[in-house]
Amino acid sequence: MPKRVTLDSVASSLSYGSSSKSSSAGKVPVLRMGNIQNGKLDWSGLVYTSDVGEIKKYGLIAGDVLFNRTNSPELVGKSALYQGERDAVYAGYLIRVRCGEEALPAYVTYCLNSPAGRAYCWRVKTDGVSQSNINAKKLAAFSFMLPSLAEQQEIIRRIGLVFGWLDNVGAEVGRGSELLDRLDQAILVKAFNGELIALDVESTKQLKAAAE
Repeated sequence: MPKRVTLDSVASSLSYGSSSKSSSAGKVPVLRMGNIQNGKLDWSGLVYTSDVGEIKKYGLIAGDVLFNRTNSPELVGKSALYQGERDAVYAGYLIRVRCGEEALPAYVTYCLNSPAGRAYCWRVKTDGVSQSNINAKKLAAFSFMLPSLAEQQEIIRRIGLVFGWLDNVGAEVGRGSELLDRLDQAILVKAFNGELIALDVESTKQLKAAAE
């Protein structure tokens, strides 16, 4: 049976990124808040570091979850999974979550980006003049349902299938980001309510209806 857990109970560490100044050229890219787009890492608009100490201290490994701790109120808390695409470090406006053995990083990323995760970020954020902030302590207290590893893997697989279908829809139909965003949210709601079924014609119709 799934159990409710807090992020700190299933993460081996939560760490802030580097506050050092980056450069337009260097050995290793520094991922910043702008490099998290729509739940994925965007490798454009990069800055770099060549500092050996920084690279060693803030170097990412495949499976690290990156959480945007400071941004505008509607964007703070957006998250993405680093999958070892290339060597990289992470900047100070990000928190790196390294998962323990109980939680799969992709599943945790989906939880943080789910409607429940976004609602939690909205509740706990601290608002400044133009930006909001969520510190590591508040992030650590985020609670979510954690099923078995096998169930997590199946949820990841099914969400990936449907998101892949959405990417094709976006490329082929070009109906705009607003509809795709609503469909993304509808899929995550279904996934974490145990309602996501194998993609077929009928389920596609249901997802479209849920988003409208």
